[in-house]
Amino acid sequence: MQYCTFHKGKRKILESEQVDDHRNDTFLNDFKDKCNRLMFQIDCELNKLYEEVVFEVATFTKAYWGNGIHLPENIPAIPMAVVRCETLDGYDFEEALVNVLKIKPICISPSQTMQLYDLHEMLRKMGDKKYIILKQVECFTAGPYLDGLISVLSDSAWEMKIVLIVTIAVDFNVVFTRFSQESIWKVTLYCFHMPTPTCALQAVCEAVAIKPDNYMVIDGTLHKELRKRFLRDSLSVCEAKRILKVTLLHKLLECNDFGDEKAAKSGDVGMETVLATYDTFLYLLHELTAGFPYHAESVYELHSWIQSNPNFFFEKEGPYSTWKSIWITWSVEEMVDSLLKLWNPVRRITNCYSSEVQKLLVDLREIDQRKTTLQREALSEREATVIGICKKRLSLHEMQQRMRDKIAQKKRVDVVSHDRQRFIRLLTQIMSKTLRIFHKVPALEKKLLVGQQEVLNLVIPSITANLENAFLQPRLRNEHRSGIQMDLCLAYRSLLDLSLECKSIPIYRWLARFQEYLVDLNDTSPVLRLFRCIGELEFLGILKPASDRNRNKRMVSSSEGSDDDYSVLGDAFRDVASCNKTEEVDCDSCKEYIDRPNTQAVAFYNLIKYSLLMFTLPFIAMYCFYLFIKDYVGWAPSSALIPAALIAALVVYFVIALFVYVAYKEEKSGAEMQQIVKKQE
Repeated sequence: MQYCTFHKGKRKILESEQVDDHRNDTFLNDFKDKCNRLMFQIDCELNKLYEEVVFEVATFTKAYWGNGIHLPENIPAIPMAVVRCETLDGYDFEEALVNVLKIKPICISPSQTMQLYDLHEMLRKMGDKKYIILKQVECFTAGPYLDGLISVLSDSAWEMKIVLIVTIAVDFNVVFTRFSQESIWKVTLYCFHMPTPTCALQAVCEAVAIKPDNYMVIDGTLHKELRKRFLRDSLSVCEAKRILKVTLLHKLLECNDFGDEKAAKSGDVGMETVLATYDTFLYLLHELTAGFPYHAESVYELHSWIQSNPNFFFEKEGPYSTWKSIWITWSVEEMVDSLLKLWNPVRRITNCYSSEVQKLLVDLREIDQRKTTLQREALSEREATVIGICKKRLSLHEMQQRMRDKIAQKKRVDVVSHDRQRFIRLLTQIMSKTLRIFHKVPALEKKLLVGQQEVLNLVIPSITANLENAFLQPRLRNEHRSGIQMDLCLAYRSLLDLSLECKSIPIYRWLARFQEYLVDLNDTSPVLRLFRCIGELEFLGILKPASDRNRNKRMVSSSEGSDDDYSVLGDAFRDVASCNKTEEVDCDSCKEYIDRPNTQAVAFYNLIKYSLLMFTLPFIAMYCFYLFIKDYVGWAPSSALIPAALIAALVVYFVIALFVYVAYKEEKSGAEMQQIVKKQE
């Protein structure tokens, strides 16, 4: 209130006025209480996941505190615990370690560093049990700071060993790149592994998805979005908590008694019973489909499939349809094992399914006796039929009926296939009844967090969708298959083609190559489409405009008096458009590039260079070889002249061949440039 401005004493009136309705305070307190319970539920699951590693690090620290009261000079090693925390965001390793050790450490991070003198003073003022946590060591630069830290810890003045705990993201080799070799010699490394972020996601899902004792559960839409957002973008538990908080607030605004224990117990069937049944049969289905195609990586992925698809058990091309095609090939023993796993859970929920399971179990165990009995009955029927057939001649209709009877009789004898169909039908009925979508369970109404799309758009913003709506043209993207993104791909492809021919690419050549790939759009010119692609490619850092000294004279003359790097593009495009109308293409700039004045200078320089080599190199080679034969081989001077002359002749031929090769290469490059000019004409 002290920051507001009021007129004519209105502030005193507001301060003195009594507010009778405290609904806002009650609502906020209720939201805070329920939100804390939900977050505590998630934190408990995360602590269960990470407590093993935390206790290992704590045990390691206590062991070094208890061993070395007086350090001998020949054991200068500093205990260093390197903890790989993966890339998870949202779990406070420092707080968990403090809760176990009951001692607060000195924390050093890239954002909160301290002078080594201050560190020494803090260590001196601490008790006998000292430890330092160096966070995110990969963000430090290799230099004197980390080596100085090791020097401070290796001081012989400390009565007890100081434990250094280092946290890294993924790679343990980062420690060897940040500390010098002298510092590595002074430490004793111990490595600890935190669970992966995927395990943290499983813990979050376990806290809010299907456990019977959960305070709240989430529906399939919210569960799917949480998993997708976590695995694709953030790997952040904090972001998952933020999404759940906003969803809970939106739900409480719609339903005041959401999450109340009295409202939760008012249903006909208890929520704990429903969730316990769901949890049991979800794990059973995941176990029965192990090794199958489309097998879910985890139980929570299978849970997401079921909750996001109302027709999961009945669609023809889904994962469950594929699993049924494998169950139809199971042996009798495999079906018996599966029914034994289903027997106890099914017996708790309903009597009708338990009797069906029991009956099918008995039939499968007595399948040999049933098969023998049916074969005897079929044999007696067949003998009676054969006796009747032998007495008269059969018509075509009677022969067809006889064939149908044989097929039906064979199917009746094949009891294994019939029992497989019964097994699949019974399993589908049980799973579809127990693994229902949470929206269709009335008992979960006061406990179910629903992920509505408008709320998800608020808490999970889509940057890609926003950029498309802001920069792209929806009409082009919807009506034509060559939209902005396709134009960008074609522009980049044509740019790569031209980059093989020249380093600095003229715009008119880029436009000509770009038009070869384009699909014609009547209402948009290719010039505008290339302009848009140039802007996006420059924004992405893929290309940059040529400097003034690299532009040809034509482009420099057309861009005089303009400060915009791309102002020359409009003139070049207008020139191309006018040339297309009159069927005359102006290729002076490209001809200037081919017939540039330094071409003759290069040829003259090559001629002089190879002429000097032809007159000097053979004599040098002949003289050196002559001395070698005369002095080391021992030939007479007259005999040594003949092989020396042959060497000189070979050197002459080599220089001539080299000159011809260089001239051929220059001629070939000139012919390629002439072909490019002809294509433009």
